Amino acid sequence: MNDEARQPVFDPYRPLAQSLKSGDVINRWILLRPRRRIVRLLKGQRVLDVCCGTGNLTAMLAAAGCRVVGVDSSPTMLSNARQKRMAAEFKQTDAAQLPFHQEFDAAVISLALHEMQPQVREKVWESMRRAVRPGGRLIALDFAVPRRNSLSARLAGRLVDQDERGMLDIHPEHYANFQEFMRSGGLLSWIQKQGQPVSAEYRYWGGTLAVVVTGQPAHS
Repeated sequence: MNDEARQPVFDPYRPLAQSLKSGDVINRWILLRPRRRIVRLLKGQRVLDVCCGTGNLTAMLAAAGCRVVGVDSSPTMLSNARQKRMAAEFKQTDAAQLPFHQEFDAAVISLALHEMQPQVREKVWESMRRAVRPGGRLIALDFAVPRRNSLSARLAGRLVDQDERGMLDIHPEHYANFQEFMRSGGLLSWIQKQGQPVSAEYRYWGGTLAVVVTGQPAHS
């Protein structure tokens, strides 16, 4: 029996096991543009995909020639990712206690920071910093506060809130953390508070979704 099988963990995504495959289809389409941006930024590098979920971004990175390791604490998510049989390594681990030290050119985290408690979020970010080499980059894809109150931003914001609210029955803490994250200014504001310079930012969905790059200047 391997280490993962011996470690019982709370897995809020277990109730979603049967719907993950159908959800993947929608997920891939909605997040295609920001994920392509991340792949262009990291093509050919050694990458740590933190909170990799079902491995959609992991697969795109691997296909682009990245040497990628995907980590997640959810056995349900990792089981789904491993079934895709991509050229990547997967590990079940706590993102706040990553077992890596300066092993990667970059670490990326997608749509996970917003669901964490504030203190956990900071520990995860610091753990990602330790995992990358000096001068390496951290990249986050997550929800943001739009700069303009446009119609597209309002519509996208309502859809995001509705989707996040759907987690109330499964994992109530998830939605409460999302609300706190957005009240605090969303992704860009949170990263700026971590004291690491932002080298690039890209917006999607009327500005409600952002890819934020820290570290070396981004070239794409």
